[in-house]
Amino acid sequence: MTAAPRPAGDDGPRPVVAVTGATGYLGSILEDAFHAVGYDVRRLVRTVRPGTSDRAFTLGAAVEPAVLDGVDVLVHCAYDMTLTRRTDIWETNVFGTVALLDAAVAAGVRSTVAVSSMSAYPGTRQLYGRAKLDTELAALARGMRVVRPGLVYGPAWGGMAGTLRKLATLPVLPDFGPGAHQFTVHEDDLAAAVVAVARAERLPGVPVGIAFPDPLPFRQLVTALAVGQGRPAPRFVPVPPTAASAALRVAESLGLPLPVRADSLLGLVRPAPVVANVDVLTGLGVSPRPFDARVGTDVPGSAAVDPGAGSHR
Repeated sequence: MTAAPRPAGDDGPRPVVAVTGATGYLGSILEDAFHAVGYDVRRLVRTVRPGTSDRAFTLGAAVEPAVLDGVDVLVHCAYDMTLTRRTDIWETNVFGTVALLDAAVAAGVRSTVAVSSMSAYPGTRQLYGRAKLDTELAALARGMRVVRPGLVYGPAWGGMAGTLRKLATLPVLPDFGPGAHQFTVHEDDLAAAVVAVARAERLPGVPVGIAFPDPLPFRQLVTALAVGQGRPAPRFVPVPPTAASAALRVAESLGLPLPVRADSLLGLVRPAPVVANVDVLTGLGVSPRPFDARVGTDVPGSAAVDPGAGSHR
């Protein structure tokens, strides 16, 4: 692994980090985090803002060499979640990522971090998870760094956590059984971890999980999300995951708007068994906190989760 760029504050020009998917939930968190530690941030985005350092980039399209000129760190967050067919997912997200990684090698980018997911684990049946596994292999084969964030939450409440938070206000929700759980990570802990991974001089060539290491059962997670908003805990009705997935696929085929896609449901009901390589993250001085659903709210009372209550180990 080549050396990371000099820490901000040393003599010389400020290091440059390029972030794909900078307009998304994770990308915007990481943009702010790198700004805060002294990096110049170059957003790689579809729509370039006039008068900024933005560069035009579309995942799956050809990568213009100038996009990565002068870049010290590349953080790849972009992923097209609108695609549902396997061939389209691989064409855009997997092959598009490989093209970007090759462009980073050609441009001499010194540290590349591919943002994967806890859905990427051996044996996953989720297309999203399988696609992320393939992009992980491509990154690791090029000596790059891979991180697997858990369910990211925080004041912005974006992504899947934001969706679950909205669903938690419903009076009745499905219970997918004791195997359904998530590993959570606060926005600030995610940001600190990715910055630390990007700046580390040496790391083992393995995916680094970024999440609190104790699994949080789905029922406990959603109940905390409801209580954290001052709502009553929902009533749970047992629903076989296969039946729920089949119903979502039918609705998708009819073009109906859905809060959760069938493929995303697999990530909720058949999650990763553990947080991968937590010792690496600990060695970087980052220890994600337990889940607290009160983040960003003014609701009094306790909606924090007992760190040991969700453990399946």
